[in-house]
Amino acid sequence: MIVRAESLPARHYFPEHAHDWNQLVHAISGVLTVTVEGSCFAISPEQAVWLPSGTNHRVGSLLGSEFRSLWIAEDAGEGVSEASTVFRVSPLLRALIIEAAEIQGREDASGYAERVTALIIDQLRRAEPLPAALPWPRQGALLKLCDALYADPSDPAGLKNGERSSACRGERSPAASRRKSA
Repeated sequence: MIVRAESLPARHYFPEHAHDWNQLVHAISGVLTVTVEGSCFAISPEQAVWLPSGTNHRVGSLLGSEFRSLWIAEDAGEGVSEASTVFRVSPLLRALIIEAAEIQGREDASGYAERVTALIIDQLRRAEPLPAALPWPRQGALLKLCDALYADPSDPAGLKNGERSSACRGERSPAASRRKSA
């Protein structure tokens, strides 16, 4: 297992990509958005997202986040989940993830790092899956709006004629209402 400790500034994201290994994404602070397979997961420090190897995904944060990315070999991740899943992170799992990042790359003749890794995998196999995915729109104006907001949530221009606020409330914009009634 490889652990990466990373900071993501506000309004930044990693472009869509995939790995040849399983990945666990855990926000130590702040909130992360993980977009995968048409769904968007918003995760806080009490949650983590499991991404099986080969899963196309992108990770971002609106307000900034400190996070840990655990890269787990295919065979080591057996029995965790075959699909992208949000898990509840127990206090023990959180402490183990933080410890794994702290000891990453240190000399370890005692096998401590291997025991920490084994405990992380055991905790993941026992972790409680959470129904946390939001479907990502697949077409139309809502898809354009969501893509624009995800790409640049700070864009002050927004959409014309109040379409941003009405689309977010699930209402028709004034322009769309006029088109429908015409």
